[in-house]
Amino acid sequence: MMKKLIISFLLLTVVFAFSGITQAEGNIAIVYATGGLGDQSFNDAAHRGLNRAADELGIEFNYIEPNSVSEYESYLRQFSASGNYDLIISIGFDQADALASVSAQFPEQKYALVDAVVENDNVASYVYEEKERGFLMGAISAMMTTKDDDEKINSDKVVGVIGGMKIPLIDANIAGFIAGAKYISSAIDVRHSYVGDWADPATAKELTISMYENGADIVWGAAGRSGLGVINAAKENDFYAIGADSDQGHVAPEHVLTNGMKFVDNTVYLAVEQVLNDKFEPGIHNLGIEDEALGFTESLLPADVLQRMEAVKANIIEDKIDIPETIEEAE
Repeated sequence: MMKKLIISFLLLTVVFAFSGITQAEGNIAIVYATGGLGDQSFNDAAHRGLNRAADELGIEFNYIEPNSVSEYESYLRQFSASGNYDLIISIGFDQADALASVSAQFPEQKYALVDAVVENDNVASYVYEEKERGFLMGAISAMMTTKDDDEKINSDKVVGVIGGMKIPLIDANIAGFIAGAKYISSAIDVRHSYVGDWADPATAKELTISMYENGADIVWGAAGRSGLGVINAAKENDFYAIGADSDQGHVAPEHVLTNGMKFVDNTVYLAVEQVLNDKFEPGIHNLGIEDEALGFTESLLPADVLQRMEAVKANIIEDKIDIPETIEEAE
């Protein structure tokens, strides 16, 4: 039976005290990012990947939901010290330092890191071409904000993106967003800001309302759980939000225009499958639109936008579009 255990620090210690118990082959541990399950975004997507692996590959798994970055290293070390796991998965960029330290101490243990890089011989790092996803969201936003037949769209031609934290991967999303909007029309005004946290919907909501009051009619929340504040602001003020990582349309069915998808579930499933098939590959795995690791949902997008976006995707895959990595380049 699949283990779905939310383990406190004390309980985790007790469990590992009995680590001599034989474990089933295909036993996986995962340390989620702060924000935990229920974020309807990054962590939930990873959890879907594990559930799929349990259903299709017969694995068992344990998981932990840290409350702060400072807890990562201790949980990773305890999972590692148990010797019970075929693979230990770290979710999120801010686990990189902790995993670098722990993986060096347990060279025989296999690890997977999603959304960051650790260059140890026992770590497979899965990272995404964030600028590609941002470009898709910017292009969609520009196409939609120029429409004059939608009551949620105003005449200002302003769109926005709110990042969780100012880090390179979020800046790559924002740079892509700016470039994607300008690719459609140089007349589009693009605003961006940062929450400073992955689990602060209230601040994200305030930032979104400020963008709305300054003309934005479409705002993308690339901010983990904080992104729920973007969606709630759109719902309450009757404009469009764009979700991130998972399909968040159910949060506000008439106001989530599309979702900038990062298929973390597929990545987690792939990492588990590779280990079970003795095809574990340490090193950096770059995933993009061509790998079906990034994309968007149809959601509320009209047919003409969907058709134009297929051409945009094709041009990205064929390297016909040069997407900047930094906001400075994009602007």
